[in-house]
Parts: sequence; C-alpha cells; structure tokens
Amino acid sequence: MAVVSKIPTEVLTEIFYLLCKKSILVSELNNSRCKEDFPWAVGLVCRQWRTAFLSYPPIWASLKLSDILGPEAPGESHAKEINRRLALYLERSGGYPLRLNIVLWLYHNRPFTMMALEMLSACSHRWQTAKFDLFCDWQPDSMLASKGKLPILEWLEVRASYLPTHARDIFEVAPRLTHADVGPWEKDYGWILPWTQLTKLILTFNEDFAIENDDVPNLLPMLHNIKELRFRFNCNDMYFEDDFPQFSPTLLNHLRVLEVPHPVILSWFEAPSLCEIYFGDYQQWQIEPVDVHEQIFSLIQRSSCRIRKLSIGSNRQFYVGTLNDVEELVIDYLHASWIRSSIDISSLQQLRLLTIVCWIDDDDDFKSSMNSLTTALESARVPTRRERSSGTPIGLLERVMVEAHYDESQEEPKIPKRLLKIAKKWPVVVFRTQPSYVRKFNQVENN
Repeated sequence: MAVVSKIPTEVLTEIFYLLCKKSILVSELNNSRCKEDFPWAVGLVCRQWRTAFLSYPPIWASLKLSDILGPEAPGESHAKEINRRLALYLERSGGYPLRLNIVLWLYHNRPFTMMALEMLSACSHRWQTAKFDLFCDWQPDSMLASKGKLPILEWLEVRASYLPTHARDIFEVAPRLTHADVGPWEKDYGWILPWTQLTKLILTFNEDFAIENDDVPNLLPMLHNIKELRFRFNCNDMYFEDDFPQFSPTLLNHLRVLEVPHPVILSWFEAPSLCEIYFGDYQQWQIEPVDVHEQIFSLIQRSSCRIRKLSIGSNRQFYVGTLNDVEELVIDYLHASWIRSSIDISSLQQLRLLTIVCWIDDDDDFKSSMNSLTTALESARVPTRRERSSGTPIGLLERVMVEAHYDESQEEPKIPKRLLKIAKKWPVVVFRTQPSYVRKFNQVENN
C-alpha cells in the first residue's frame, strides 16, 4: 500500500475514470449493496482513493435515475434523499458534459419527480447523451425549461407513454444531435426532432396508422443526411387489411443501413449507398412464405446499390433468391414454439459469413433448428484445403455461427453428431449456447 499511496492523485483519477464503465446510480440509497462495484469500491481502500474519485468531475457526469422512489422505501423521505443526492452528484460533475439515463414509471410523489426533472433540465446545456423513459403525461412538462438549450446534445433516446402537444418540440432545436431513438411516433403526436441533421434514426410505432396516414412518407424527404434508418413496432403483429401502402421512392443518397418491418416498405426507398438490410417480421401470425428477394432485387435495380449484409428475423419460410453481393446472412428465429423454415443458401454465391440465432423451449425446437442448419451446410459447396490455404479471395462460406438461447430451467442443448460431422468440412464453425441472464459459451471450432 505504501507504493500505491505515492501515485499522484491526478493519475489515480484518470485510472478510475477509465475503469468507470457504469453510470452512477442515483436511486440506490444503500451504497453497501454496491460496495464491490466501481466507483464505490475504491472509496473503501483508503482516504486518498476516496478523495480522488469524489473530486473528479468526469466520473460523476454519467448518471442513472431509475424509478425515483426506489424499491425499498416508496415514501416522501426516500424521494427527498434521492433529490438531494441528484443535486450533489450534479454539483460534483462540475461543468462536464452529462450522460443521462432516466427511467421514471411511478405515479407517487409527483412533486419530487418534477423537481428531479427540473434539476436535470437546468443542466440541459450540458446534456451530451440522454435517455428518457417517461410514463406519466406530466413528466415532459417538467422538462420544458430545456427547450432551445441543448447546444451539445449528440445522442437521444426518448419514450413517453403520454406526450402533451405543447411538449412535443422540446428537442426540436439541438444543433449537434445526429443519433435519435424515439417512440411511439406519428406526425401529429410524436416528438419533433431536427430531422434534416440526423445520421442515425430508430423510429418506433405503436400502430399501423402512422403508415396509413402517410406520416412516414412525408418524413422521409427530410432525412437527406441519414446513414442508418430503422423502423420498428411495439406490437408483434401489424394488421393491414389489404396490401401495404405504396409510395413513390424517396432518394436517400447517404443511407447505408436500413431496417424494415415488411419487405414491401423497401419500395419506398432509392438508396445508392445501401449495403445492409434488416428485415424484422411483425406479421408472425401469417403462414404464407415471405418473398424477400423480389423487393430487394427491385431496390437494387433502381438504386444501383450492392447489398453486402442481409439479416432476417422470422419463423416463416422466406425466399432469398440470387443476390450476387450478399457476403453475410443472419437468420434469427424469433419464437421458440414455431416451426422453423429450412434455409437455402445455395444461391448466395458470395456468402462468407452465416449466423443462425434460435430460441429454444424444448428438444424438438432445437432439433428443428439444427436440421435446418444441417440442410443449409449440405446444400453449400465446401472449399478445398488448397483453396483455403492459397490466400486468394474465393466466394465460399468461411464461417458459421450458431447461437442457441435456452431457458435457465433447461439442460444445455447438445450439438447433434450429424451436424458436427458436417461442420468438420468447414473452415470455422462456432456453436454458442447461452441461457437467459447467464452467459455460458460452448465453442467447437474446426480448423
């Protein structure tokens, strides 16, 4: 300890800051529960270390406030202490940019919740990244003071179950905002953002009417700087009585990554720089096959783009077809209880990376997934040793990743011998089985 005590405080604080991977949790009043976590653990070492982490503002610039009452004492005194600590931690953060994660879902002690949001809004000129998950309609009112005072905000994630009309434009003026994740959204209800400057946007809808009312097509022309665009739905099912609405394609020159809830939505875009497509199937109740190829091929034709990566989240049978530039394919079987479709990768001549993700309820589910993968590997050409060792680029499958997620109550599934035998022919096949909440990895690599 004598040697450690000679380390200058300035060096200690930089070390602590590099080790600080979690936000300071304001809602936890009993710090003894966190005594093994950073930064509280260093305060137990010696006075020098405690002084170092207490006095270094950047450490206190990342704050998490989750359910302002906390689990153990849903009373007024508890809320007062939370607010006192929030004020103290904001003071310790000095003038450094703030990284906030605010999740407020409870109705109780409204005055103290409003006070907390007002304290944070008073520091809105320091918000660099902000995540807000707000459950009550009066909570956005407490943030009105931050409107027009967001000079350094770069990243925003915001959810509000009820959004008053007069609070919709809180984030409309944010000159540095480029990344946003908002929902639920529709033109006459959702948040108003500086759309034209965004480069990454995740837009979540509650219902289909945001599409039926032409809200999205009216928004698209404003996203002329967008590089990554993802459309998502809160619900698992989308109910369109007829076909999806059709619109003239919008030209987005910089778009590189696109996620859509239905392949028909690809018809809305012309994107010459597009290289990654993610398809999340929100019509799982449907049983007819999905023709992914038709819409992707049409998009490629009008955009002259080259799709390098294709990711599909669905249990339905889907038709990929011949896509000459696809090098990486990810298939996520979303529901454990549904029959998994077979995989045909024989037409993807340039495919190098294949990932299969499956969620398992019982042995039959796992067997179904493994049978599909076995069929896929059997249908593809195995590269020869000479081709693998020559060092010259070849359009052949190079790596297969299988991720099997299973319930903690189940035994860890075993990879079938038949699949292991086929896998030996490939350069690298990695099997990873992972229970919920507990990360366990079981890798089998064949070189």
